[in-house]
Amino acid sequence: MKSCPKVIVIATIFACSFGSFAQTDQTSTTPVADRTKAAAFDPHDLTGIWVRGKIPKGNAPLSGNRPLLTAWGQAKFNAVRGSFTYSKAPGIAPPVAPEKEWNDPMLQCEPAGYPRVMLQIYAPLMRFIQTSNEVVEFFEWGHTFRDIWTDGRKPIDSPEPTFYGYSVGRWDGDTFVVDSNGFTDRTWTDPLGSPHSDQMTLHEAFRRLDHDHLTLVITLTDPKTYTKPWVSDTMDFNWAPKSPRSENEEFREDFCIYSEQSSFFKDVDPVGASDAPLKNKVQ
Repeated sequence: MKSCPKVIVIATIFACSFGSFAQTDQTSTTPVADRTKAAAFDPHDLTGIWVRGKIPKGNAPLSGNRPLLTAWGQAKFNAVRGSFTYSKAPGIAPPVAPEKEWNDPMLQCEPAGYPRVMLQIYAPLMRFIQTSNEVVEFFEWGHTFRDIWTDGRKPIDSPEPTFYGYSVGRWDGDTFVVDSNGFTDRTWTDPLGSPHSDQMTLHEAFRRLDHDHLTLVITLTDPKTYTKPWVSDTMDFNWAPKSPRSENEEFREDFCIYSEQSSFFKDVDPVGASDAPLKNKVQ
């Protein structure tokens, strides 16, 4: 596979789309492929590649209704030095800072973490693989995954802090419910720098509406950072046979290559070019 390190920085400003097609039956206005998929549809089967549908115009938070920050959360957010703004989320996006002050952890090849990996504008792609005791959620961004255990185990009170947390899942009717904790506080919640602490827990509700459509709502609870739970907008995903960003592989191998970060700023972003992402410290 071919790695694409330079996409890591420019990914926040480009969007992607993909087309679909199907053979049409002469006796019906409904495509044959669509009718076949509808017949085979199982609401408890999440298997396949899912592409974010209603991609926001910019790098989005969970929703525009971010709860008030606690004193601790506000102090952490005040330290954010962002490389972009989000005009439709007043009061959420940090002021744009000079390039030499940027402190986005991902500019130092830190993992996006969860839920931020679902909010990146350029690669909100995931693939579900279901087994008898877990659901594996694989992300194109960072070419990484998380385990969602479905063997009946309970959440661990104090798991080792990780970038993608410790997750257990169960079916509630046709809704796949996932509860997660054990997140390191080294990541941002979203590309805008919304903070979280190691007390953050997530409650997710995935629902497959039909063969081609999946929805997700995330509720973030973090009493150290926010004064009340933060409920996301409904995220829409479309089924795809392979990644729309790849010509010959199902998923691109999108790795952040630390040694190539500085060359990006010289070759792609010469305005204010420097090795700032290499020098800055994660806040």
